[in-house]
Amino acid sequence: MGPLLKWYYDLKYRAFRRESRTRDGRRGVVALQIDALAYADLRRAIALGYCPTLERLLREDGFHIRRWFSGLPSATPYCQAGIFHGENAGIPAFRFFDKSTRQVITCNAPHGVQYIRDRIHSPGALANGSSYVNLLDGDARTVAFTVATRERMSVYRRLGGTRMLLLIAIHPVRVLRMAFQSVAEWLREEWERAASQLAGRATHAEGIFPFVRILSNVIVRELQTMAIVLDVWLGVPVIYSTFMQYDELAHHFGPSSTGALSDLKRTDARIAEIWRMINDGAPRQYDLIILSDHGMTPAKSYRVLFKESLGTTVTRMMSRGPDSVATSSLDADVLTSASEDSEYSDVGPSIVESVAQMSRHPHRGWRRALRAVRDWMRSRYGLREIIFPEKYRVDARHEVVVTYSSCLALIYFDEVTEQLSRDDVMQVPRRAHLYRALLAHPGIGLVATRSAEGVELESPRGRGIIAPGSEEVRVVLGENPLATYGTANFVARAVRDLISQPNSGDIVLFGAYDGYDIVSFDDQVGAHGSAGGDQTYPFIITPPDLDLSGEVIEDARDVHRVVMSRYG
Repeated sequence: MGPLLKWYYDLKYRAFRRESRTRDGRRGVVALQIDALAYADLRRAIALGYCPTLERLLREDGFHIRRWFSGLPSATPYCQAGIFHGENAGIPAFRFFDKSTRQVITCNAPHGVQYIRDRIHSPGALANGSSYVNLLDGDARTVAFTVATRERMSVYRRLGGTRMLLLIAIHPVRVLRMAFQSVAEWLREEWERAASQLAGRATHAEGIFPFVRILSNVIVRELQTMAIVLDVWLGVPVIYSTFMQYDELAHHFGPSSTGALSDLKRTDARIAEIWRMINDGAPRQYDLIILSDHGMTPAKSYRVLFKESLGTTVTRMMSRGPDSVATSSLDADVLTSASEDSEYSDVGPSIVESVAQMSRHPHRGWRRALRAVRDWMRSRYGLREIIFPEKYRVDARHEVVVTYSSCLALIYFDEVTEQLSRDDVMQVPRRAHLYRALLAHPGIGLVATRSAEGVELESPRGRGIIAPGSEEVRVVLGENPLATYGTANFVARAVRDLISQPNSGDIVLFGAYDGYDIVSFDDQVGAHGSAGGDQTYPFIITPPDLDLSGEVIEDARDVHRVVMSRYG
């Protein structure tokens, strides 16, 4: 670093100097996750010129790239738990139902991610480091835009607290740029959605998505870049941050869409900025690692195809089946935690609470007033399905809970607290009727249950069993039911482990997959969660001294073992 540039950064970051962490002699790591970007889609983006920085790292700087298998579910909470902690059991989907506590766990809500975090006991790879825009903290000391942490902290602190406010204050030019970019992002959203709807590839517009897009694609991306650059200058030993923008756009427009791929160019520019600071301003040596947690597969919306949600389908099937009337035992707590509007209902109160925490000590009356508003909103107001499409269904009449996680769905029969086997399902007429009706439904590609023989898989074309400890499907009727989803041993093992999880559904569904499009139970045209297509095949880019070509990476836990544990 030249003396003039060093003087500039010394002056600019003077307020943060006390945070310097460069005396331990360790080699540091900056790990940047591009959420949901499949290996194949990254290769396509590089070929189209959308990722010049990544292309240069691979072509000129000797970096390595390889594909790996994410495990199942192919979803961020499962994968980040594995990457950070090497422990990801008990996470069967992005949304699932815990029969023991009688609540729906959804990772779009802080309490759902905190539920997962509280059940992880292995030490995290980000200890004494920083976590930015992640679901989990990995035991990091510094967090911003991180949903769940081991140490209980306020929403204000999880958003970055006073440190983030100070960082914003010393970047007035970037703040002004964010304002202009926000307007441009809104116009871009309107144009891309209109073009996608004309092409028949977009679903309906979620009312709040344009604002979510501005928040993630402009504001959060700029703030996380600023925070990473500062940490590199300070010499923070471990930095992990997720660029989530591609995931949001790919869900709405498709993983190979121009809108999703072209947005990678802006993420690539932020990576270039971080790489420059690593080379020119870092007080310690750093390894730069760029990876994705899982991929994404082109999808067709179940609601668009069949004119109803999966929950409506299940309710209709059970209403028409034998012995269809049941006495509800679902209590009020379940209905509250699993109502359609609960996933986002705490957004408004959380914002008000953050404002209250920013109030200075003398303004206690103002803080009390804000918290009174928070409590009123929490008790009376939730964002309804008119803005957010249905993400899960609780049917108290039939005592069934259905959760959707993109192209993966879980069905729970709640009249019993134990996990049901296939025999338990088929012994009750209304459950058996539902099972057979789902198997015959054109939107369902795989129906999975458990039995004494292992995991039982059934599709319209065949039936098979994966025995405990086995990595092969023993076909007992017709064709291999995993034929379209993948027949490699590691795929069968991942399916076996997913269905065997103690909080997995009594019935597990994969969306129908034709080799290109998979049916998504959420309203999406890009999906991940089950097997099938590129959704289970992310990428990892490593520096010249870290060649992983000989390593077996068949679950996110393996990334912790072969990469992240090196820097712990």
